[in-house]
Amino acid sequence: QEVAVVGGSRSRLFRTAAALVGAAAFAMSAMGCDSEPGDSEPAGAADREAAAVKAYTYTYPLVSVEVTRRQSTNLPAANPAIGAAPMNQPAPLSFLPDANFTAVVRPNVDTMYVSMFFDVSQEPLVVSVPDMGDRYHLFPLLDMWTDVDASPGPRTLGVVHGYEFAIVGPDWEGTLPEDVIEYRLPTDAGWMIGRIQVDGPEDVPNVIAIQNQIRATPLSAYGQPYTPPADNPVNPDWPREQEVARYVHDLTPQQYWDLFYSSLSHTQTRPEDGPLLEELAQIGWSPDEPLDLAALPDDERAAWEQAWPKALSQIEVDLGEEPVNGWKTARGTIGDYGDDYTARAVVAYAGLGANLPQDALYPGTSVDDRGEQLDSANTYVLSFPADEVPPVQAFWSLTMYDERGFLVANPANRFAVRGETLATDPDGTVDIYIQRESPGLEREANWLPAPADGPFNLMLRAYWPDEAIIEGSWNPPAVTRTN
Repeated sequence: QEVAVVGGSRSRLFRTAAALVGAAAFAMSAMGCDSEPGDSEPAGAADREAAAVKAYTYTYPLVSVEVTRRQSTNLPAANPAIGAAPMNQPAPLSFLPDANFTAVVRPNVDTMYVSMFFDVSQEPLVVSVPDMGDRYHLFPLLDMWTDVDASPGPRTLGVVHGYEFAIVGPDWEGTLPEDVIEYRLPTDAGWMIGRIQVDGPEDVPNVIAIQNQIRATPLSAYGQPYTPPADNPVNPDWPREQEVARYVHDLTPQQYWDLFYSSLSHTQTRPEDGPLLEELAQIGWSPDEPLDLAALPDDERAAWEQAWPKALSQIEVDLGEEPVNGWKTARGTIGDYGDDYTARAVVAYAGLGANLPQDALYPGTSVDDRGEQLDSANTYVLSFPADEVPPVQAFWSLTMYDERGFLVANPANRFAVRGETLATDPDGTVDIYIQRESPGLEREANWLPAPADGPFNLMLRAYWPDEAIIEGSWNPPAVTRTN
């Protein structure tokens, strides 16, 4: 699934500290003044509810990954048609989306995926990556809390003609085979979301051939013939074909905690979590002891129940910073959150599985240079002067989506344009013509077809972006209306 999402503001993404400080200030002021019964909520109850909000926010990413894992691995054998496979087995998605594809919003036509949910509690898992020449790829490894703990690929390893890496749990002790790169994660379970560059529909067979060579082998079977089991048990009670954020939203507080405490690696916290865990222990919460709300006193149970919708109101917000030239870009601490638990939860809600900014960034826009909604009744141009072409180490693209976030059917069967394939003016300028009808044969190479009618939005994908994009000194120019 594409993880970039357009919209929102940085102030909403990182606002938790102020909100919680406000709650604490209220509690302290309540303790320092006289009041009649019923005038205000007792300070202890306010503190308890604020801490409960933190507990939900802290755990939300792990619960989201667990729901995704259950949906993606609950089948007897790998199925490339849907990009799913049992645990510890690579799940290649062996096709490119087109205008008929509506499984996820803003699908990606630049890369093909190899996803894998893993559990290395018993032993490490060795992943073998074939020689891809100079083809861009990355295999980010996310722990269950959604932090990207490693990102194998040319950005981190340089030009390597085939390599192997081992996914290792936090407590494993042993020796890996020579030349196998070790990536030790803080949780035994997690998610690999591999992406391999694809250069259009004609390149799909080449990428499928690469996907078919990717192997994941338990360390005990390394160097020997190994065939993954094809008769994995299926759990009929696990969710199927559910939108993860909606599924989690609809859980009752007790259902939420039951899911958390049955999730893989829920007791394996990250080193920076110590201060928060100490705070949550004051209200009787820990990642080790299941929370039974029915067994609590009425006031404590009420605090947990009231905190759930309040937590969701902080989590279920748009992802992205303030727009520049009409474009919104999510940068911040994505993929490496530290103790910014609200940022982590917001990204899990709006873009579960997000890359590190160093690997990819996704500016998006739905407005033109006048601040008006992009609409196929008009014609537009996105013009990059020679010194303002997106600065990347890998490649960049611009993709068209309709107002629902799906690819747009068009006579050219073209859903995106790639930077390296575009024609350049004599002065080095790159002009992309965004309209529903061809701009003429001489400009057709740079034509991004718009829908037959109605609003649309655009996403610019920058793979292995330069520091100028990462730190925000470079942003896309405004989309200029030309009629």
